[in-house]
Amino acid sequence: MHADHVMGIITLLRNVLFPPRIPLPDPSTIRAAPPFELYGPAGLRQFVRTIFNLTCTRTSERFVVHELLTPKDDLTPCNTEVLHPNECIGEDIVCSEDGIWHEFYSQRGSMSSIVVDAGPISHRDPCLGYVFREAEGSRRKVVVLGDTYDASAIIPLAKSPNLLVHEATDAYIPRDVDPSVKRKKEVVEEKILARGHSTPVIAGQFAKEVEAEQLVLNHIGSRHPAPHFPYRRGDVRLAVMNEFERQASEAWGMGKAKVAYDYMRITIPVPK
Repeated sequence: MHADHVMGIITLLRNVLFPPRIPLPDPSTIRAAPPFELYGPAGLRQFVRTIFNLTCTRTSERFVVHELLTPKDDLTPCNTEVLHPNECIGEDIVCSEDGIWHEFYSQRGSMSSIVVDAGPISHRDPCLGYVFREAEGSRRKVVVLGDTYDASAIIPLAKSPNLLVHEATDAYIPRDVDPSVKRKKEVVEEKILARGHSTPVIAGQFAKEVEAEQLVLNHIGSRHPAPHFPYRRGDVRLAVMNEFERQASEAWGMGKAKVAYDYMRITIPVPK
């Protein structure tokens, strides 16, 4: 629920749910089933509801927020007195005894039913990782982790993914890659772990442990800005991203890791 992960939800919702028509339509004409469903940790429902109310947001369509809860989490009420005018009643989905949310969502896709599981990962604050998998057919699997310095708790769900998306917030960059570097390797590693984040090496080690087929690094810290585009020879930013990929790939040992960028597409072939 950190700001860099949730603030964009509000503008996304406002766009996909569309502004209300003028004059306001009869409520009975609005689709009863919400076209947009959010799933997330405790507090997400209250967050969306509060921002919508404080900003006097109204939309043409409805939304619903389902929360993934542990037995210790407080319930966010969903009675009609507290619902936002465009909000539907959400589900409170409590994890199993093993701390996992098994198959909390499923939807028929073009080739197979898609099932989603979730599990806890270690960060400064409660955080989740998600597993998207085909229930039949080729049974491809994608694992997307949130902020973490140790994702071992989700390994039972995450084994043998076709794609692993793992954060790599910071890394030690040698001076032969970026001559302006002044930080020492041990200082970088100590601080990144203290802040609850991962290095490319940690991401690569986890990818090796779960035997991932592909590895994409995301959540690169602002200390390491994206390369200039179009790419050009001698760009230090590009060299730094290549170093992120090199470190992760070396720790992984099963392929070449890639640093994510906006609108990136990854192909996951259907097994023959």
